[in-house]
Amino acid sequence: MLARNGPGTSPAGADVAFGDAGTAGRIAVAVVLPAGAAPDAGAARLLETLACDARFALAARIEGPRTPSAPPPLVAGLLALEARVAARPPHVPTPSFDALDLPALTVEDALRDMPEVDVVLDLAPAEGAEALARRARHGLWRLSTAADTAGVADALRGAPESRVRLCRLTAPGAAWETLADAAYDTKFLAARNRMFQREKAAQLAEHALARLAEGLLAPAPSADASPEPASATALPGYLARTAGEVGRRLSDKLAERRGRRPGRFCLRLTRGSILEFDHRQGQELDAPAGRYWADPFLFEDGGTTWLFYEEYVYATGLGHIAVGRLDGDGFTPLGPALDTGTHLSFPFVFRHGGDIFMVPETGATHRLEVWRATDFPTGWTLHATALEGTACADTVFHPDGDGYWLFTNICRDSLGDFCSELHLFRADGPDLKTVTPHPLNPVVVGSRNARGAGRITALNGRLYRPSQDNSHGTYGHGLNIMEIETLSATDYRERRVRHLAGPEAPGLIGCHHVDVAGDRVVYDIRRP
Repeated sequence: MLARNGPGTSPAGADVAFGDAGTAGRIAVAVVLPAGAAPDAGAARLLETLACDARFALAARIEGPRTPSAPPPLVAGLLALEARVAARPPHVPTPSFDALDLPALTVEDALRDMPEVDVVLDLAPAEGAEALARRARHGLWRLSTAADTAGVADALRGAPESRVRLCRLTAPGAAWETLADAAYDTKFLAARNRMFQREKAAQLAEHALARLAEGLLAPAPSADASPEPASATALPGYLARTAGEVGRRLSDKLAERRGRRPGRFCLRLTRGSILEFDHRQGQELDAPAGRYWADPFLFEDGGTTWLFYEEYVYATGLGHIAVGRLDGDGFTPLGPALDTGTHLSFPFVFRHGGDIFMVPETGATHRLEVWRATDFPTGWTLHATALEGTACADTVFHPDGDGYWLFTNICRDSLGDFCSELHLFRADGPDLKTVTPHPLNPVVVGSRNARGAGRITALNGRLYRPSQDNSHGTYGHGLNIMEIETLSATDYRERRVRHLAGPEAPGLIGCHHVDVAGDRVVYDIRRP
């Protein structure tokens, strides 16, 4: 730990005591923060995570004036107005980071007095901070969202996604390298998109630091860490799109109150495999008026194939788990299978030993819940819970050896977004006696492919994970099939081998979930 010298800043020429934070296998990180301002919400969460993770040691706090990147006056005025109305930045406390009591150094202090660290993480970006690259074994790291204008140009031009990058500078004047990048869905309000990208980008730095700690970091070719400039010439088109989006949302709300179903989900049945089914055709199963059906799962038991799914009721704003039976090519709905009075969806059903279990999405309870069948398929009792205080979505178990891999999506932002962080845990089974996080969490980052879209499927000796493509401003815009290339206690890698976009099929705006049992395939689609 640094010794405090004066009121938070070491004067020129003063001796600053640096501890041995980088020894014993720990990654020593110096952080650069904007002088005179609190870190944004994403940076605050990242600082708190690093302060609590035994793999890292926060060795120095460096503060400096931000590098100017102000947008044109008209754009700046618009951002200020939107921020007051719909994008007020939240305050995120950092008790563990604050307890370190690191004094604030200037960039000049750090260049003169700071011993070499592993990483200088520039969250400002501060003027002159590039010179700090020579004080770090793995260089200066900077997020593209650190600039004031990050995310603004994407919203102004109506981009379907916003690309965020984590770049590294190994020496002053050298070319920037890409350490990690991700695409996030573009929010239609520019100020909200800027806030969203800043909060989510911290995941990239967290993931890259975890890979560094595990010896897995692999930089890509050079890239520019600066964001696209925001231009006032894009304002007329932006204002027209914004007015249209606000009008559409109001219209949808009114339609829901009248019993209509804008943007509804419904199910389709077909035959094939997860790599071959055609989302443009199939037997369609639609919910009664005032409801929609989504998140279907198939389960075979006693020679019968059962279909579990979310039934969402517009009047209550809640979903419950429903079940039906497949009879040949027909479908017989049987009604509710699980209804707790809170929102339920994503009914992942699996067998363990002689019992049948369900892991529904129970994000409203802020914990992971496993239910056991007492009178299958409509009688269930709460069996075990884990991850108390954590909102989880779209959880699946995959057996491996004497335990299970648990895949789940977690929200760690102020906008309620579950679509951009995939977390992996090792669990003993449905009893949830041991649930151990993977060292690379979050193992997948970004709106394009992080959120789960069904169970892990084995086919021809390979593992496939369905995931959602939540770009283009549409929840459930498309469906990815990701091949899991590496799944181990120290590493996770996957690649996309198939992509299905809802708009590719006539009359659809989305396709976001799939499950397979034998040669039966069920998936959901989304209609206007």
